[in-house]
Amino acid sequence: MNPCFSPLIVRCGLSLSWLALLAGCGHNSRSVEHADVSGQVLFQGKPLPGGKVTFVAVNGGFASSGTIDDNGHYQIRAPVGKVQIGVTNRMLQANRGPIKGPPLLAKTEAKERQPLKGRYVQIPSQYEDPSTSGLTYTVKPGPQTHDIELSANPRAASPPAGQ
Repeated sequence: MNPCFSPLIVRCGLSLSWLALLAGCGHNSRSVEHADVSGQVLFQGKPLPGGKVTFVAVNGGFASSGTIDDNGHYQIRAPVGKVQIGVTNRMLQANRGPIKGPPLLAKTEAKERQPLKGRYVQIPSQYEDPSTSGLTYTVKPGPQTHDIELSANPRAASPPAGQ
């Protein structure tokens, strides 16, 4: 009998194969429900003319990003539940280095890069990081609208619990 194909090795191999197959067919405990959220980003009461908005789930760390068009509108598939929101438009800032042509933003579904439209408006850097922006929202199941209002003098975000 060939020692490479002993019954014990064959049984172990088959058992491990079945376990791997079953593990792959189970429910993914890291998945989270998402909902369509759209709205407008306003800075000092006027539409922010371009940029990126990011929603980060407070529980679980899931994040989604979407583009802000030149009229301040955005659409995003956001994780359901309480989220922290970040807003940036630095990619529209002139003199950021050797990049030539319009700034590009990766389109998540198509995995292709597309030119980002809009113009740079200086907003407080606090808004760039969802954990310091002070912007929160509770995403509910189903389509919804949420406008995001930015101020030149934002309130300081509360430190995370336990700090």
